[in-house]
Amino acid sequence: MNAMKTRFLNDLCQLAIVLLVTLATPVFAQNATPMATVETTVNAILVILRNDAIGVEEARDQMRVEIGKAFDARAMSQSVLSTNWRSASEAQQAEFQNLFMQTLENTYMGRLEAYTNETVEFRKEEIDNNRATVETVILTGGNEIPINYKLRQRSDGWFVYDVEVENVSMVSSYRETYRSVVRRDGMDGLLSQMRERAAEKG
Repeated sequence: MNAMKTRFLNDLCQLAIVLLVTLATPVFAQNATPMATVETTVNAILVILRNDAIGVEEARDQMRVEIGKAFDARAMSQSVLSTNWRSASEAQQAEFQNLFMQTLENTYMGRLEAYTNETVEFRKEEIDNNRATVETVILTGGNEIPINYKLRQRSDGWFVYDVEVENVSMVSSYRETYRSVVRRDGMDGLLSQMRERAAEKG
């Protein structure tokens, strides 16, 4: 009886180990390297875009999930607001982060939607301590559209904190725009403007 019990416990432990490895592998694979993170995310979004069986809103919801897995929303929000982040209240920070990610998702997804049936090449990654750049290009009609991803390493993997489309940083572009709005209308004015635009998109 004891031998059977011991064998049963050993089998149970082995099964648990197999399940842990199996369940952990996809997450580890996605965040193991900067290139793996970007490639996994972009390919997942392209699969959604090319799926004619789902509607536009469902596709966008699915893409937001994929973006949420790979993008560092807080780091991006802090970088965009710069010094205005520190002077904002916690409630303002939380609302800005939510609204900014909606804005970024719409911009980023709009870019990818324009190249649904084109080929994406993942060229190279450059790592400098806990920062990295992954260079990709979209091949369309003999032209190359560069989209590069800036990532930083956290304890739970690599996450995107900026996207450069045709060598223009999304974070820098929004930073300049939002800085002038805050200077003129304050943080509440910026949030009000962002709410209105989010409602229009919705």
